[in-house]
Amino acid sequence: MTGSPATVGPGADQDGELVRIDLESLLEKNQRVVVDNPYGDVRLRFGGYENRIEIHAVAQQPTGAAPIALTPGAVDGSYRIAPRLPADSLAANGQRMDLVVFLPQGHAVDVRTEQGLIESRGIRGDVTLNSTSGDIALRGTQGAIQARTGAGSIEASLLKAPRNSRQTFATSTGTILLAVNDKLDAHLELSTSAAFATEYSLKVEQLTGKEPNKRALAVVGDDEAGIVVTSLRGEIRLLRWRDFSFPDGLQVEDDDAIDNDSD
Repeated sequence: MTGSPATVGPGADQDGELVRIDLESLLEKNQRVVVDNPYGDVRLRFGGYENRIEIHAVAQQPTGAAPIALTPGAVDGSYRIAPRLPADSLAANGQRMDLVVFLPQGHAVDVRTEQGLIESRGIRGDVTLNSTSGDIALRGTQGAIQARTGAGSIEASLLKAPRNSRQTFATSTGTILLAVNDKLDAHLELSTSAAFATEYSLKVEQLTGKEPNKRALAVVGDDEAGIVVTSLRGEIRLLRWRDFSFPDGLQVEDDDAIDNDSD
């Protein structure tokens, strides 16, 4: 690892300070990466083809608050990135740490946040994303996706589904927006008590007395994989790429427009 394990100390002024931390390390071949950040956002980016991981952290540290420690390393075979306050400390008002992780090809990743955003771009491996109430956004993942949040929303552009995979997108009250094209090659099961919005043909079944209270089935391309999409009370939108505008304004037209993105 380049640099020593880092802690964020008290700021020099009454409001604290913004501290940047940059770390990198070699991973074992196919080593799973676990990111557990209860203090802010996690952004995943494609990190190339070598087994090297880069971690860039930005911490807001109020004056006098206990420091957040960032000491990533191998735990039970996985590479774990888990910033933590001391065991007897609580986060101060305004205290947070946001992470950007550059992940190399072929490494599965598990991410967990509390209220923080999880954003994934161009990852070439399986991803498992869980947030208590934060939003989740994905683009250009070459692997199976499991994404769950409580009150947060989910937005994802999907490449061809891995053959025989079963992917999951689930939220309790948030909206789910999926951008796909006919290369997806998967059947979808969509469930909600709110509305469906789509250009694709849906077969809708009412689930009287249940929540969600209706289920819709669709096949996009060939039926080679499964995708389960569930929101108890949020709208589910299944859109074609040509009609989908990402938050940064990028219009996606084909696979190459997204799966080489690493910025």
